[in-house]
Amino acid sequence: MNSRWLKGLAGEAKEKRRKEILSYRNAFEELSKLLEEDYEESAPDYDTPSWSHKQADVNGANRKLRQILELIRVNK
Repeated sequence: MNSRWLKGLAGEAKEKRRKEILSYRNAFEELSKLLEEDYEESAPDYDTPSWSHKQADVNGANRKLRQILELIRVNK
């Protein structure tokens, strides 16, 4: 579980949040499947003048998807 879920919590509140996040595991797994479908593989199209902008957009979108997937990957 990503430690960001528990940031700023201690003791009983931390354990309560941990259990709460673990209870979302099935929903997170289904959401992960949906988000992984949005991942784009792109090769530079050097014939298009704005290929670098398009590539940067794809890279940024994929980076955010990876960050979200990392956050919702819940293991004990």
